[in-house]
Formats: sequence, structure tokens, C-alpha cells
Amino acid sequence: MNSGVEEAKLTLRRVVGKFALLFAFIYLLALLAVFITAYQGDEVPVSTWLLLVPAGVAFVPAVVDAVNLHRTEDPVRLSKLWKRCGLLAVSGMVLLVASSFITDWIN
Repeated sequence: MNSGVEEAKLTLRRVVGKFALLFAFIYLLALLAVFITAYQGDEVPVSTWLLLVPAGVAFVPAVVDAVNLHRTEDPVRLSKLWKRCGLLAVSGMVLLVASSFITDWIN
């Protein structure tokens, strides 16, 4: 019975990594939208580019941690990784949403 509990913990911790990858993909879609807007000839303010940077800084280590979550079986390492990965992914998403609202307010 104990192995079933441990397997459930492992699965839930890896779900955090999957959400981190999903949030990073959403960030990449937002970044791609800004690049396409600039490519089409529309003016993209410098503030938009600057506001996207902090979210990217949060998502890069979250993705690295998400990959490591799926590669490791060590319970001690897993307990550290999933918390850090979740915190970075949520903070990156908050920064992305805040930057979109701030960009909309500025423009």
C-alpha cells in the first residue's frame, strides 16, 4: 500500500512540471505574437519588450526543473524540485498576465 501512495505523490509532483511546461508554452505564444506584430510592420513599444523579460527569466528555470522532475526518481530531490518548479511557473504566469495588463494600460 505504501508504494501506491509514493506513486501517487510522484505523479502529482510531475503534474506540477507539466503545468510549468504548459505555462512556458503560453509565454512562448505571447512572445511569438509580439514578434509577428513587429514583423508585420506595426510598432511594438519598447515597454512591451521590457515587460516580457521578467516572465521569461522565471520560466527558463521552471522548464529546467520540470524536465528534471520527469527524469529523477530520488524522493529528496523531487521534494525540492516540484516546489521550486511550481513557484517559478506560477510567478512567471503572474508576471506574464501583469505585463499584458500593463502593456494594454500603457498603449
